[in-house]
Amino acid sequence: MAKILKSSKKINIRETQEKDLEFVIKLEGDVENKDNVFQYTKDQHKDIIEGNDTLHLIITNENNKKIGYAITAGLNSKNKSIELKRIVISDKNNGYGSEFLRLFKEYVFEELHFHKLWLDFFLSNKKVEAFYTRNGFIKEGVIRDRYFYKDKYITIVVMSILEEDYYNTDYNRKGN
Repeated sequence: MAKILKSSKKINIRETQEKDLEFVIKLEGDVENKDNVFQYTKDQHKDIIEGNDTLHLIITNENNKKIGYAITAGLNSKNKSIELKRIVISDKNNGYGSEFLRLFKEYVFEELHFHKLWLDFFLSNKKVEAFYTRNGFIKEGVIRDRYFYKDKYITIVVMSILEEDYYNTDYNRKGN
């Protein structure tokens, strides 16, 4: 049985198991996601699951249906900085992404006692900047042509939330 990391009335966040990878790869390649998410092989996902500095997570709804996944890195960071490498939700516009971020920030700042949670996303993914801003993240900047992927250069936006931002924002401690 996979370890539950966090839960609320709306979602559960648990460790990914190898049997979940078919769902993960299908969601990654979905037409709504494939242009904004690097496409990993099953072996790449397995390496993340087995890594000691990473978390590969499954998000389920209140009925225990898989609705998304997330990948993080930096659990062993001496700088107390963890990266949210990826969050992908299948059932969009139902508040699941915001609820995941609320619970994950709680985990990062209240349980792990980290200083910073950061992420990046493709500049071409216009919708997500407003989403992350609504969820307490602050834009740090743009890194031009950061990756060469699918025969073109990808510019990314970097955003973060610091522990003081988290503790000074009422939204972060409200349960949905």
